[in-house]
Amino acid sequence: MTLISPLTPEEGRPDPEIQVSLTALLAAIRPKANEEWLTLGEILSRIGQRSFAASLLVIALLMVSPLSAIPFLPSLVAVVILLIAGQAILGRHHLWLPRILMQRSVSAEKLARAVDWLARPAAWIDAHRSGRWVVLTLWPMSSLAYLVIIAVALTWPPLSFVPFSTTLSAVGMAMLAAGQTLRDGIFVLFGYAYLTLLITGVSVAVAGVL
Repeated sequence: MTLISPLTPEEGRPDPEIQVSLTALLAAIRPKANEEWLTLGEILSRIGQRSFAASLLVIALLMVSPLSAIPFLPSLVAVVILLIAGQAILGRHHLWLPRILMQRSVSAEKLARAVDWLARPAAWIDAHRSGRWVVLTLWPMSSLAYLVIIAVALTWPPLSFVPFSTTLSAVGMAMLAAGQTLRDGIFVLFGYAYLTLLITGVSVAVAGVL
């Protein structure tokens, strides 16, 4: 069982000795040359002593990548997200996931391609972090972001049969998780705005069809 120490709500701010960067997180999960498969437990353990938000960020970004086209993967990832975000809201000190989930694996080749595909947007996010509106990333405001992440994840199982159907909402989830991880409220605001526009656009499209 892998334990990952998060930033707890009581702390109210990130550990000043941990410099979180999205590029570093992606580099940490890049498969080594001799690896053919990586389990979810191995991926999470490579993130190291990070917050729950960092785990959610990496998972959301992977769902933005071509990995989201793997059949039924969105459903599995949704369960993982629900467990991580739920524990973050409850203020747990350590992340726990069932062994059956931690042992699920992904092809190292596909994971490496996903990391390469995400390298440029990750560098852009790191370069444009502002450090403003930090209050949106602290408890209790952070709980709202985690609740929205849970709501987004709940929509994924019904969409598992349609390749890339979860990609658009995963972008919004990644924005919210990036804001929490980087302690940047601007990304949180972008996440809320993006998901609001996405919901509005889908609603209009569905209304037009009906």
